[in-house]
Amino acid sequence: MRSSGQRRRRTALGVLALVAVWGVVAATPAAAAYEEDKPAWTSEDPKDGSNAAAEIMSAQLPLVEAAQRFTELDAKFPGLGGVRLQVEKRTLELWWKGEAPAEIREEIARAESELGIRIALGESKYTQRELVESAAVVAERAEAYPGLTRVGPLPDGSGLEVATSNPEAAGKYEFAVAATVVKDEEQIQPYSRANDFAPWWGGAQLRGQFAGAGGCSTGFAVARYFLWWETARGILTAEHCMPGGGLNFTDPTGELIGLSEPAPARRLSDSLFIRTRSGARIYDGGVGVGEFSKPVVGAVSNFPGQFVCTSGGFTGVHCNIRTNRINQLVLAGFSFVDVVSLGNEVSGRAAAGPGDSGGPVFTLTADFSKVRAAGLIVGGTTPVSCGSFGTGCGNVVAWVDISWVLIAQQASLVTS
Repeated sequence: MRSSGQRRRRTALGVLALVAVWGVVAATPAAAAYEEDKPAWTSEDPKDGSNAAAEIMSAQLPLVEAAQRFTELDAKFPGLGGVRLQVEKRTLELWWKGEAPAEIREEIARAESELGIRIALGESKYTQRELVESAAVVAERAEAYPGLTRVGPLPDGSGLEVATSNPEAAGKYEFAVAATVVKDEEQIQPYSRANDFAPWWGGAQLRGQFAGAGGCSTGFAVARYFLWWETARGILTAEHCMPGGGLNFTDPTGELIGLSEPAPARRLSDSLFIRTRSGARIYDGGVGVGEFSKPVVGAVSNFPGQFVCTSGGFTGVHCNIRTNRINQLVLAGFSFVDVVSLGNEVSGRAAAGPGDSGGPVFTLTADFSKVRAAGLIVGGTTPVSCGSFGTGCGNVVAWVDISWVLIAQQASLVTS
């Protein structure tokens, strides 16, 4: 496992607030030029693709806004234990270590009055920051925890949740904070649209150019800047699709997408930057049938209770996915991935499948015509049918937070 000693010297939930710095780039004439020679089509049918999730996505917007605000306030008034969205009840659960300061109570009153939501304030045993740092220590000493597959904060700040595939060994685990050990039947399985072309969009199929390479998916368009000059343009995918990077990717027809840069050495982000012409859109709908696209207009933080959609190149769009955990360190394949969220498709259907790794995880704007980036698909677990796409899909999907990926890649999200 690669060292992660520097990875958690940050605000716990507050890493998500970095999206404001790394995750949003206004569309520029240069960005527009990338789009000129590729027609964009979309769908206004409320039943198509992620459009069907418009109602629940719209309902959670004020809760996400409030959760983001408390995350930002934690930087000034440390003590945030956790938040969780109860979208159907228009309620935000908020946990604070110790007595919440006056500024927090004032924000609660303001949010309830102006946003029309209810905020339930509770007390936590630990702050998210304390738990994130404790999880980092556990992951760095993984050899002392045989069978460890995942570790991270519980949403209410009551301690760590530690998943293991070796319950017998777990009886000897020792932790510096309170911890709940759960049996993990299987670790996250990394998941490896068919004929895209430049400028490349998210949610398309790609393949690494090396022996035994499987299929994966494109993520979001990204760029690097010096002042206001764009110095590099590319598209993201998952590192486990080509461990270490440094080789070419093509689409399934053999058309070259671009050369992937070497993977970041000290960031457990499971991400690669492929240098290529890319556009600020992602695919929506099915694969080969009912496909359309939507523009990417920004990024969004991840919170427990928040609903997201996935768009993998091999199984298409899946929505109705409720976030259960954030800020997790997850063993995927042979290495840990940091700042991972976990969610399940609440009706028991597939949330992602084989080949979807690296694909976009996103939420919708209020009018469901645009998307906000939440992360990149890492993999999944809890096997369910893929429907017409065969077997191997997961009801639970894991994704790495987009803000963490952008920090690792020293890049910014390209937006429409």
